[in-house]
Amino acid sequence: MLLIKKLRSSINKSIPSVGTWMQIPSSEIAEILSASLTYEWIVVDMEHGSFSRSQLPSIVRSITLNSVIPFVRLQSREIFSVKEVVDCGFLGYIVPMIETLKQLEDVSNAINYPPFGERGVGFSRSNQYGINFQNAIQEKIRPFLVAMIETNTAVGNLEEILSYEYLDAILIGPYDLSASLGICGDFQSEIFISALNKIKNKCKKYNVPFGMHLVEPSKLKLKNLIDEGSTFIAYSMDSVMLTYFTPDL
Repeated sequence: MLLIKKLRSSINKSIPSVGTWMQIPSSEIAEILSASLTYEWIVVDMEHGSFSRSQLPSIVRSITLNSVIPFVRLQSREIFSVKEVVDCGFLGYIVPMIETLKQLEDVSNAINYPPFGERGVGFSRSNQYGINFQNAIQEKIRPFLVAMIETNTAVGNLEEILSYEYLDAILIGPYDLSASLGICGDFQSEIFISALNKIKNKCKKYNVPFGMHLVEPSKLKLKNLIDEGSTFIAYSMDSVMLTYFTPDL
């Protein structure tokens, strides 16, 4: 949890944090990405990836080998998605399709032990099957909580979402957001740019770190995001990197 304290402290000082995304269920890929020392965190994508629950503990261990923070993008914002993975050892949670404050509060309650939430208490992989049980309970450090803003409804309700005291950052899902706006994949559209600017301005108003999932592994676009004020950025993903860097023979 010291890694979470460090991330929370640095990002609140507007120091950019860059992670990456995993869709392929491989502890070897997790270890390679972690060992590169390029990323502060690595996200296991339970929404669009093909992970089984039995694979998660090994993947989490591979991520943490080099003091990189294991994040999970939940399959959905429903509580059953939290219960499926909460004991696997993840330290950060990215919640897809958040549209209301209540949805975010429900997920937060499910990932936090009392007094911050209502997470069930027991021996599990997250506390080394009871070996570090007392430390896990007594630390009272909340996991890092990120709300994904991916719909026009979410943009309309953004101020109430940003008011939540346990929210650590906003991550914009550009593809789903553009689809919700009726311009799927058109990131140059004035409609999309207007929604993007609205999100950024409100995040700045509430002093909540924000960023985007930059799917294309472009260092120039990454620099542009940082220059524009993004401080929580997911940079590409394993599946895209494999195809992007394949030579054109």
